[in-house]
Amino acid sequence: MNKLTKLLFSVFTSVAIATSAFAGEFTVSGSAKATYTILSNTGTAGTHAIGKGIGISNEFSLTASGELDNGMTWSYAQDIDGATVQDDANISLGTDYGTIKICVSECGLSTKYAFDNSAYGIGSDNGYGHGSTSSGASANTMQYGSNISGYNNIQYHLPADMLPYSTTFKVGITPGGAGGSANASSHSVNGDVNGEMTQYAVTTQPIDGLTLSASYYDFGQMGKADGRQKKEGGSLAGNFSMGQFSVGYGETRFAPAQQMGGSAATDKTDYYANKGYSIGFAVNDNLSVSFTQEESEKNVKQKAQATDAITRSDVTMEIQTIDVAYTVGGATFSVSSSEGTNDSYTSGDDTNEHIFAMSLAF
Repeated sequence: MNKLTKLLFSVFTSVAIATSAFAGEFTVSGSAKATYTILSNTGTAGTHAIGKGIGISNEFSLTASGELDNGMTWSYAQDIDGATVQDDANISLGTDYGTIKICVSECGLSTKYAFDNSAYGIGSDNGYGHGSTSSGASANTMQYGSNISGYNNIQYHLPADMLPYSTTFKVGITPGGAGGSANASSHSVNGDVNGEMTQYAVTTQPIDGLTLSASYYDFGQMGKADGRQKKEGGSLAGNFSMGQFSVGYGETRFAPAQQMGGSAATDKTDYYANKGYSIGFAVNDNLSVSFTQEESEKNVKQKAQATDAITRSDVTMEIQTIDVAYTVGGATFSVSSSEGTNDSYTSGDDTNEHIFAMSLAF
């Protein structure tokens, strides 16, 4: 892995030799969205996800681009979210040998949602998402594993026309440990929480209308802290479009890190096994409808202290989502209705979420 790191930095250094740049272009774009959400709980195990609410969110993107006098291209992008916080920044340098990107909390390579054809958005990544928390030790939303966009990283993208069938290849690495302190826009100081992260992504289009996608990541071990099982995962997806119809299917496997030591009689999550499919239909240029099904099996085991007997307590969480979206001018009016079974991987806790949204792009 050290060789890969040195190679990427060597390529970046060689193409970043001081050269003058022509005047670039600067653009501002963004979106604003108003939502009315209704949450209800139809199970007996949980009491969260109940109520109604109105919200407004927005995000602005500042983009600059230009060309060096040696023919190389460059671009810079900076997002500003609803809290007026600068985040999700990246700088790209395009060369004849590929593209180099330096990213802060940006440039995800995961293909976990490559199967999705939702008119509004996939159920696990919208609104409440049928899970009470999304990260940390108590993560309960549907788990699809990690994405390198969660950390500062450097990437290399192969030239788009180098491989047949419009095949693309991308690789990204974090400089040192991928820790929670790796999201500073002004400088990069990475912690040693998970070790160095590496992620790969490949897409190809072997026939018209069909796109196949794959991604894989792993984290370097940090000694005995994660010596039993290091964190890794990957996704495979296929998406086919013909005329007004689109259909996709995908699978994801994600193994969380398991530490050495600790009590034997403690639940340990071996892995998550996800699968999903999505069907979209464009009724006309303005109206789209979709149906998406997601399923995530959390595999948990516990080892008895006295007998070393293994007991399992697996649970499967499901989300079904129906979307309708109508676009007129620069506005999109959407209705999303989703039903979650075993919400937050809790058996017997079923929830419903209904979102009415108006999105404006500018």
